[in-house]
Amino acid sequence: MIVHSAALLIATLTVPASADYFSVGSLPGNAPQGFSQVFTKHVEVLGCGHIYGSSSTSNSKMLHAANVLAQYLDNDEDGIVDDPSLLENFQSRHASVVMWPTEAAFENSGAEDIIPESVWDTVLAQLLFGVETNPGYPGNNEFDWALEEVLHLVYGGLVEVYPSVFGDMHNTSLANAMDTVISGGWYHYADPTCDYGCKIAEFHYWSLTSMLGAQDYPWRIPDIADEWELPTAALMQQHGSATVAILSNPQYHQATVLPNGSYDPNPNNCPGDFDGSDAVDSNDVLALISAWSESDAAIDLNGDGFVGASDLLMLLAAWGPC
Repeated sequence: MIVHSAALLIATLTVPASADYFSVGSLPGNAPQGFSQVFTKHVEVLGCGHIYGSSSTSNSKMLHAANVLAQYLDNDEDGIVDDPSLLENFQSRHASVVMWPTEAAFENSGAEDIIPESVWDTVLAQLLFGVETNPGYPGNNEFDWALEEVLHLVYGGLVEVYPSVFGDMHNTSLANAMDTVISGGWYHYADPTCDYGCKIAEFHYWSLTSMLGAQDYPWRIPDIADEWELPTAALMQQHGSATVAILSNPQYHQATVLPNGSYDPNPNNCPGDFDGSDAVDSNDVLALISAWSESDAAIDLNGDGFVGASDLLMLLAAWGPC
């Protein structure tokens, strides 16, 4: 489903703050051919992403997916998609999360036959099932697979926007970093249906979510050890430093805060303004220094688990009035 296509005119989208920003509605007029025969409802995400659901897909699960996608795309929640190039890619490819309640419901829908293959070759699409969409994570000790599947959609765009870095082939920057982790014995994806490109997509998910703390729970770590053994930010830095360098590079606009399924855009959001003065200034520097080397989520701007030099650099980059 992830292929190349022509780009559309770029647009920068600013959205108003709202605790209930997204809503489930009817299909848009530009829905791809055949979608109206399979899906009955839709959520638009920041003018560039789409959530399509079958009639039996839960509205709440669709809205959760929309919030997660929005938080990956606009991670600082300032109302603007963080990466203009990814925004353009998503618009040109009608990037879509397509949802059914279960895998069986998908298989019984006949969607792959109803929707022409030419459409699947044009639309950037990712499957997500309602049963694996878990808004209660992590409180209920059950992983929210929306964090993975929605991120795979984002990765599909990254492959096209930054092919030499994220490309799903040998000798890209991320592929080389993955090979190093594999040779160290930390990543062993054994699914025979997953080729090398698929392994890179999975590696991107494992790496970024581990850096953001999604895998760092006592009940979760044993469940994933047969595939992934770097479930914490510290282990990623220790054994996957090349990967951390790529995913932390601000040029690629990767998330620094794990989505929690509650997108609340604030156009005046000002990372580094710890005291709410509407400016990043010396008082905020003092607050950061007082939390130096600590695990203070309110001060940890890059979400790596501790306050340090990277956070100071991000604060200085945001210096001045909000």
